[in-house]
Amino acid sequence: MMKKFAALAAGIVTAAVLAACSSFEIGATPNEVKIASGDSEAIAHVNADIWGIYVFGLPVISGSSVEPGKCVVFSDTVDTSNAISFLTRNTRRKLNASAITDVQSERTTGWLVPTLFFFYRDIQVSGNAVK
Repeated sequence: MMKKFAALAAGIVTAAVLAACSSFEIGATPNEVKIASGDSEAIAHVNADIWGIYVFGLPVISGSSVEPGKCVVFSDTVDTSNAISFLTRNTRRKLNASAITDVQSERTTGWLVPTLFFFYRDIQVSGNAVK
């Protein structure tokens, strides 16, 4: 029984390592439709996502809050502060935006059903990048 549990845990961790634990996506262009209010020029809608796998509340693997598509081990990066920092850093880097408006966040926590002790956490932050 213990070998099956260890194999299942190894499979979950391997799948998580091969998947991108953090992502930054740029939405479609606004097609000359004004997204932001005021005199700011809307560039695009941006979304940042960081997720991780935990056992008994301790982080096993989670997304990097610095580099999109990277994972970190035994570090808890899945929180609102890291997600906002990740969103703003990548928006500045990739779009040279001066501000992000209408920022929203969503947190999700769930049990990984086939396992007894593993849970996942996910946080997504999005907003409109403007110049």
